[in-house]
Amino acid sequence: MDAFNRELMRRSPLAAAVLETCDFLFDDDWLAEVYEINRGRCYEDKLSFEQFLQLTRDALLRHKGSAHQLFVELEADNSHPIDESNFYRKLSRTAPALSRALLRDSAARLSSLMPTIQTTLPRCFDGFELIAGDGKTIKQVAARLKPTRPYSASLLGGKALVAMNLRSGLAIAMSDTLDGMTNDVPLAPALVEQVRSVIAAPVLSLWDRQFDDFTTFTHLQSRGGDSFVTRVRKGGLNFTVESRVESVDEKGRKIIDEIGTFVRSSRKPGAGPLRLRRVTLMRGDGEEDVILMTDLTDREKFTAADLLELYRHRWRIEQVFQQITQTFSLEHLIGCGPKATLFQLAYCLLLYNLTQVVKAYLAEDGGVLPSIISTFYLFQNMRKELEAWAYHGDAGWPRNRRNAEGMRTRLAHLLKGQWNAKRYTKASDKKPRGKPRPRQRLKGDHVSVQRVLDGRVELYGK
Repeated sequence: MDAFNRELMRRSPLAAAVLETCDFLFDDDWLAEVYEINRGRCYEDKLSFEQFLQLTRDALLRHKGSAHQLFVELEADNSHPIDESNFYRKLSRTAPALSRALLRDSAARLSSLMPTIQTTLPRCFDGFELIAGDGKTIKQVAARLKPTRPYSASLLGGKALVAMNLRSGLAIAMSDTLDGMTNDVPLAPALVEQVRSVIAAPVLSLWDRQFDDFTTFTHLQSRGGDSFVTRVRKGGLNFTVESRVESVDEKGRKIIDEIGTFVRSSRKPGAGPLRLRRVTLMRGDGEEDVILMTDLTDREKFTAADLLELYRHRWRIEQVFQQITQTFSLEHLIGCGPKATLFQLAYCLLLYNLTQVVKAYLAEDGGVLPSIISTFYLFQNMRKELEAWAYHGDAGWPRNRRNAEGMRTRLAHLLKGQWNAKRYTKASDKKPRGKPRPRQRLKGDHVSVQRVLDGRVELYGK
């Protein structure tokens, strides 16, 4: 490698971190094993699975989800491994089991690179691995398949129920279906089993109101040591109260803490009652009450305030879906078949996980919480460095083989001194936003800016 390329590498620490982490992640033996076990009827001919992953990565990272732009660039350099149409066909036939395994097993490998992370989670839950689960439907599928062209409806791809580790911030597994209109609840048992296959420690999982049924509760606590916290609908459970304690939070809002038994509305043989705890936060001011159900019945060890604080962190998985859609090009789908959309979702989650690893090292370098670092700003800088390397570099990135310990040392070295508060801090942390004021409704469907500035507007109902 000449002096120019060495200097370009030195000035591209984020690109180096991404590409060298990909080298660690996409180990030949590991990829071969994952592919062979989960490939289904897929096969390798001119395009290997590793090359397929690299093409998908470059389309997402450098071309905002456009495989066509990538192949135009490759054809200009006469370096395309296969025809563009063959890539699309291979993508459309990728087995969902392969997408699941790619996310699950890559997350396990990336977790070995994570440094010690500061969190704001309540300390009383230190004995659990904290997992949040939620569903993601893949939208905005292009009507390119011949059977879909006659219809004007908005098309949905596949759907996945995703599990996120709240301590590391990594998406660790997904359970999926090709039918994007399927309910999330039937996907929960398969996801829970995947989580248990990779996490031996007791799991405390957080769920929203879709999962407030007897069968799901039973499954979530079926492994000894596992527990759950689920938000439930008001009046939706057959719950008999045995004891009740009332308190107030720091804002003076009323908290009701109840312990009792939950019985399935239609009793089945062998379906005995569950001893559970219900915590209700009375928010008032027209806001809906927060009602949580959990099997953590020890009030002294797990206070109602801590349970409510923990559940607030479940929102982070919603932020993951927003970020992979807007930041990692999930809104620009490469393929238009259900299998292709699920594979792109899994790959976007993989890229999100890789970014979380880089974010963790930047946070460690700056001595800050990873939560204040903007994934969007960080990813934009990563993309700029990758594009600069691809454009100016005249040789391939040198591939290095390191174990987990060597890779952790390398990442710490690459990202030392790279923390920049002005560049990476979230806008909401730079300038906290106040509570938005309620908007006044105007007469008519539109109004000119000049009339608003002149105060010549008519309000609805006046």
